[in-house]
Amino acid sequence: MPKKVSEIQKQKISESFINGLEIKEISEIYKFSKQTIIKQLKNTLGDKEFNSINKKRAINSELEKTKSIKIKNDEKLLSQKNISKDDINTNLEKEMIENTFFEIPPIVTEIDLENQRDITSKSLTEANLPKLVYMIVDKNIELEPKLLKEFPEWSFLSENDLNRKTIQIFSDQKLAKQTCSKNQKLIKITNTNVFLIASKNLKLKGISRIIFEDSLLAL
Repeated sequence: MPKKVSEIQKQKISESFINGLEIKEISEIYKFSKQTIIKQLKNTLGDKEFNSINKKRAINSELEKTKSIKIKNDEKLLSQKNISKDDINTNLEKEMIENTFFEIPPIVTEIDLENQRDITSKSLTEANLPKLVYMIVDKNIELEPKLLKEFPEWSFLSENDLNRKTIQIFSDQKLAKQTCSKNQKLIKITNTNVFLIASKNLKLKGISRIIFEDSLLAL
């Protein structure tokens, strides 16, 4: 049986997230998958508050990144010219104040900013899928594609991409069962080449993406 999240754990998970811990860190502390942690946070905090916290973190992360780059550039300038560190720090503070208010696309914690490439850049043919995966279907063994916007971890993508139909596959049977609802069932796929073989038929159904763990694969 899948391990359930107790009420005390739900409270502590929410407090940890609000106090600044990343989802990956919370996952390691409480021994739940990142998907389970995200689901519990959304249930406890609500979608609006969950996304608001993520957006604030994204802004702070971008500011810190900008500040770090600026410091490195100014240190190079300092080594080339006779400029005092006090002058550089004063200029840096002014620039940080001027650049405090800017708009960035909302992202989800655990998405690596350095790897946010166009989703079409990773083809299914490039994916290193295991020999055995699991997929969730309805009781009649029919595919139930979802829109990419239903997965919060990919919310940083463009509106056009978020409206793409997608299916999700799992290498972890336990995690797949946690995601499966009463009206659905789990099927085992022992040859993942079937997705390449069936890619044309999937496209005809409007399905153009496959979610596998932290990867988004284009058909």
